Amino acid sequence: MDPAIPDVERQVALLLRLADRNRRRSRRLAGMLERSAYLALGRLVDDGPAGINEIADHLRLDASTVTRQVLQMEEAGYVSRGRDENDGRRSVIAATPVGRTALEATRRARADVYAEVLAEWDPSDLDVLARSLTRLNASLDASLDASARSVGQD
Repeated sequence: MDPAIPDVERQVALLLRLADRNRRRSRRLAGMLERSAYLALGRLVDDGPAGINEIADHLRLDASTVTRQVLQMEEAGYVSRGRDENDGRRSVIAATPVGRTALEATRRARADVYAEVLAEWDPSDLDVLARSLTRLNASLDASLDASARSVGQD
């Protein structure tokens, strides 16, 4: 094992804790979308309407969990449920104008918080961080896929 791996693991654990603490304590993020709605709405706004299973696959969550989250977002007016034009039995979830506005406000507020936290960083360091986090997320996602395939082969 590379000797840096334990430090990477500790730093990721600390990052998750500090990011969550900052989210809960930042007045600018009060009243903003919570993480699951933020990620699901982001998927719907960026990629268009989708079924529960598509959203679940994108978020790497169980469909029953996403169904509960969609119900909460529907009650808040962030999404609407319609029927698939090609398969009337299938529900399709779409972001509403209220949901789009909430997502944009949350994206702005979150970006403002990170802009403040990272204000002293050089742009080249920010670029390296963004690319490294993107790569880490892709590796974590690929690892989940590999684990799911190996479990299915047992």
